[in-house]
Amino acid sequence: MKEFDLIKIVERLFGNEDVITPAGKHDAAYVKIGNRLVVLTCDTVNEISDFPPYMLPEEMGWMAIAVTLSDIAACGAKPLYFLSSISLKSTEYFEEILKGMKKVADRYGIKIVGGDIDFSEVTTIAGFAIGEAKRHITRKGARGGENVFITDLPGKAQLCLEMLENGAKRDELPYAEKLYTPVPRIEEGMRIARYASSMTDVSDSLAVSLHQISQSSNVKIVIDNIDLSHLSGARKPLELFLYGGGDFELVYTAKSSEDGIRIGRVEKGGGVFAEFNGKTFEVEFRGYSHF
Repeated sequence: MKEFDLIKIVERLFGNEDVITPAGKHDAAYVKIGNRLVVLTCDTVNEISDFPPYMLPEEMGWMAIAVTLSDIAACGAKPLYFLSSISLKSTEYFEEILKGMKKVADRYGIKIVGGDIDFSEVTTIAGFAIGEAKRHITRKGARGGENVFITDLPGKAQLCLEMLENGAKRDELPYAEKLYTPVPRIEEGMRIARYASSMTDVSDSLAVSLHQISQSSNVKIVIDNIDLSHLSGARKPLELFLYGGGDFELVYTAKSSEDGIRIGRVEKGGGVFAEFNGKTFEVEFRGYSHF
């Protein structure tokens, strides 16, 4: 089964009426505690499926917290607290991993309040983040007549990964920071959440994220502004733009926006389509998957 098939099982078994947005329905869960709208999320990274070649231990720690905070950003929430479970095959780089986590935490004013340490044959870091949102925004809410925006053009992380797989060195990568020290769009997410009708992050791919918005909102999405100039070194730039994973950007729908780049439009109907070089084609539900 694919990752998204597993998520459907989670949705079926763990539906909860007390949770505003439960497991599987968005990047994070919304829970009302008193008068506060609390956002909860977790993520896991490990050296086999997530850490690219030449990654430093400090960058492993950075990535562990940054990817978790990207889910908080997709809710337009302010991150508050972070817990982590770290499984190590060696304690040699433990402090460097923590230093990387601390850099991200300090940048966003987050308190790391605890966690767990264990042994494993594979270095694995699981993160759990808690944030607070002022408004409930999810993948559901897009309406015909709106536009689609993204905080930065996709495909950069996947391009770097493919270059590494083809023998490139780290210092030859055009967007190394996208791969080794991704930046969660916290400030942008908080601004966008004030006016956007739907929002999610594109870590699995732009295509996957737009399909999720389309299905949740019952709308048709057309990508009509495809700029591939940033992927000029790629063999298949359109493939990276649509289906490349690892970009922790936010894609969202709104009438207008100054926080992102317009890449498409929302219409009545269903499905995701692209207009490119005078042709229109259907975009597949495809992207990064752990399985």
